[in-house]
Amino acid sequence: MSDGFKPNLAFVFLTEVRDADAVTALMDAAGIAVFGASTSSKFTEEGIEPDGIVILLLDMNPAYFSIVLKDFKTSGSVYQAACEVGDAGKNSFDHPAFIISTTDISTPGEEVIKGILDKGGIDVPVIGGGAGEPINFTGIVFTKDAKSSSGIITLILNEDKVDVKGVAVSGWKPVGTEKRITKSNGNWIYTIDDEPALDVIMKFLGKEMLAVDKSSEIDSYPLQLRRESGKPVMRPVVLWKQEDHSVMLGGPVKEGALFRFSLPPDLEVIDEVIDSTKTIRENDLPQADAMIVFSCIGRLSNLGPLVASEIEGLAAAWGGPMAGFFSLGEYGKLDDTRPEFHGTTVSWVALREK
Repeated sequence: MSDGFKPNLAFVFLTEVRDADAVTALMDAAGIAVFGASTSSKFTEEGIEPDGIVILLLDMNPAYFSIVLKDFKTSGSVYQAACEVGDAGKNSFDHPAFIISTTDISTPGEEVIKGILDKGGIDVPVIGGGAGEPINFTGIVFTKDAKSSSGIITLILNEDKVDVKGVAVSGWKPVGTEKRITKSNGNWIYTIDDEPALDVIMKFLGKEMLAVDKSSEIDSYPLQLRRESGKPVMRPVVLWKQEDHSVMLGGPVKEGALFRFSLPPDLEVIDEVIDSTKTIRENDLPQADAMIVFSCIGRLSNLGPLVASEIEGLAAAWGGPMAGFFSLGEYGKLDDTRPEFHGTTVSWVALREK
């Protein structure tokens, strides 16, 4: 800001929840609106920042955006809160776009998408990721005057004045024959092809992949759920229960759903993510002012050091400032269909003021 740059909008991603009040106070004193989320690890075009605070400052025309924070409990339900966000977007702009972050891994992402589309419009862009850390799955979203550990923060943009281009990409390759989920309830699946779900998972992953000392996280590769058309929806295996051999996915799944397992990641996983930016840059948006990225926390654990190459490739595609964090579930479009809720993907968005 010392050279005359006068920002009025900040994306703030931080690790320590207690730092949120101090950071937003600084932003408020400078007249800067805040879209904030707590997370375990975050990054910029300069690399991964595991412990500190990442802030991306923009000087967007204030008439082109608004920030809304809705608490699920205050609104009455996740769906109702999302409907209120959709209403706010439609009441603000003829063609709104929504960049969002939600809290609590149990939040039904499909209800978030449904509420926004029901009120904001079936074709509106929705891009985002789940805030929080991957041990207790807790976190907050915050603005300069509010915060919530069970809510949704939204940056609503006027697409008539701001180009909003992005996509959700996984890069994971399927392997094996299709299997059917024969018993499930919400995020929990109990049987696959009428066998205990955990037993089937163990056959594919091997017992060494399980944290057998407790009901805990499975360091696994995502299930690829078949859609009616287009690319599959990714659902990572998050938790398991020894007592009933059930497993929890990073999103709800219906009984009867068909899926395939995923191959271990390789360089092609990263290449597909980077290629997605090149495609949109060549066809839709030659230049961007900034880029926001929501990358699944599972990519950090499964790709290891390779995830740095993925971040570098995304940043290099646009050559501008970038900020993002490793999320607990992602929101975005896989292809030319409606936005959906995903796991183990990278959901990114490039912005350019017209």
